Amino acid sequence: IPEEGTSDTEARQAEGTSAIQSVYGSESEGGKMNHIIIIQSAYPAERAELSARRLEITRHTCAVALRTQRVKPVVHVTVCPDDAHIEARREVFLSTSCDVRFLERPAWRLYHENWELPSGWKLVSRMDDDDVLSIDFCELLQTAARERREALLWPVGYTFWRQQIFRLEHRGNQFPTLCTSGDENPHQEPHWEIPKRWPSRAVSTAPGWIWVRHGDAATTTLQRYRQKQLGRIDSTRFACNLRAIHRACEQAGQA
Repeated sequence: IPEEGTSDTEARQAEGTSAIQSVYGSESEGGKMNHIIIIQSAYPAERAELSARRLEITRHTCAVALRTQRVKPVVHVTVCPDDAHIEARREVFLSTSCDVRFLERPAWRLYHENWELPSGWKLVSRMDDDDVLSIDFCELLQTAARERREALLWPVGYTFWRQQIFRLEHRGNQFPTLCTSGDENPHQEPHWEIPKRWPSRAVSTAPGWIWVRHGDAATTTLQRYRQKQLGRIDSTRFACNLRAIHRACEQAGQA
């Protein structure tokens, strides 16, 4: 599936992030709840090669997913100010036409990051900068949202590994969304614990995400995420090009 063109990023960059709070509406304004997706993309200067590899993958995964969302979220993304590719990384995220807030941090931090979330009821989702979301991911979360403390889950998705697609169903996967009026976020605890500790319900049983595996994202648990091999993804739900993703992942090596 070809990617859509980018928007005028220069004008967006000129606006800066100083007035980013203006993008948050009042609680449940117009029937929609504030929705923030938090993303770790912080690569310090000494990890310049990793930064470059991951940036190329981001162009074909995370950025495409955000750009093609039917309902746009607000994006909070951590970046390192001394990242060798900081300007290119900012431009990629701004090209999504989402409202983006860049949080400058000295390094990547998995747990207990300060994501500078707005007050009031909100949805807080997480994704990595090499993940893909379905085009209706944010739209269906808005439909499901209620002002109550709970976790909204997409239990079904895909694993993309070595040019192969696998269907994965797992309630404790990496893509939970928290509905909260506080500062809670999906990076505050292991994702597999969230359905155990939070009241939870599924948003949809359709595939909602693609978990992309490559050499810079190797994990010892990979085998359990290859449940059922498929011939293809549902291309009506994902506006990404798997061949382009595979090419972008080649420099990272195989997981």
